Amino acid sequence: MEVFYVDSRAVVLEPDKWYQPKLSLVSKLRRLIDESGILDEIEKGDLVAVKTHFGDRGTTKTLRSVYIRTVVEKVIEAGGKPFVTETTGLGMIRPRCTALGRLEIAEENGYTQQTLKAPIIIADGLLGLDFVEVPIEGKYLKKVYVAKAIAEADAVVFCTHFKLHMQSGIGGSIKNVGVGCVAKPSKFDLHAKGFPRIIAERCTKCGKCVEICPVNAILNYQIVEEKCLRCTGCAEVCKEDAIQIDWLLGREVSDRIVECASGVAKVARKFAFLNFILDVTPHCDCHPYSDNSLISDIGILASKDMVSIDRASFDLYKKSQPISDLLSKERVWQWTDPESMLSYAEELGLGKQEYKLTKVE
Repeated sequence: MEVFYVDSRAVVLEPDKWYQPKLSLVSKLRRLIDESGILDEIEKGDLVAVKTHFGDRGTTKTLRSVYIRTVVEKVIEAGGKPFVTETTGLGMIRPRCTALGRLEIAEENGYTQQTLKAPIIIADGLLGLDFVEVPIEGKYLKKVYVAKAIAEADAVVFCTHFKLHMQSGIGGSIKNVGVGCVAKPSKFDLHAKGFPRIIAERCTKCGKCVEICPVNAILNYQIVEEKCLRCTGCAEVCKEDAIQIDWLLGREVSDRIVECASGVAKVARKFAFLNFILDVTPHCDCHPYSDNSLISDIGILASKDMVSIDRASFDLYKKSQPISDLLSKERVWQWTDPESMLSYAEELGLGKQEYKLTKVE
């Protein structure tokens, strides 16, 4: 699969001219979208979700809003009706866990309807419980709960801040699909197994878990699994640590991300992918802080194949010279296996690891 890219360097070839807007990465992004043809399938009147990550309160290295605005303008130019979207985080009490909190954070981080030139819609609803249930046949998962607005859109354009990730090794387009486009029940399934459990010996019957449960799934201080949507709100408010969750770590998490991505791919009609290899931090933008960049900026990649673009992005990352001693390039995170994630995504038919890299000038 062909992967197109533009270099982030602004190499001045005409030093006597100071006004050279074509050197801007924003200008290059426009040319990248045009020459890659990633938006060619968008038809007049299509509802187009532009999926990005707003970060958390305190995050400072999310994608700049001007890049998202540029993508929105190109969608409009193609005849689509764009909206910028994100989903809520796992949990119930932090700002990023509800649609209202997500919108507040988006505004603080520079994403508004005015800066983006499109409305912002939180794809999984007010509490992150608006979804379409999609059956799959994965090693671990049999159902994926796709955010409703993603399932209803005619096309999705993914604007992904490529970086490292403490669970999947790399945070690229596959993660943006598999984590960023699912509702809370699937976010739980990515990070944990089974259901939350109340440990009777620790429970003081204070009632806080009963109050916060959005679906009345706690009866006589026991969790009714048939009703539980695994939002983890109960665990958040329990001061006695009486609610146990079996959290996962490592390769199984990345496999589950891939399986969720396969569920999203079953209901979404048209995909386009942009990976921004800029400000590559050691961790996801869901953290309430941003660490130093590990490498110099590389540029932006475009493709219609989520596996090819992530493979190419990871290869470019590995070939780059580190500028930080936070993590060695070879290590990524000790317990993760991004190679396995890419291979499993290819196995499930989400794309191909083989790619041809074409530079757009």
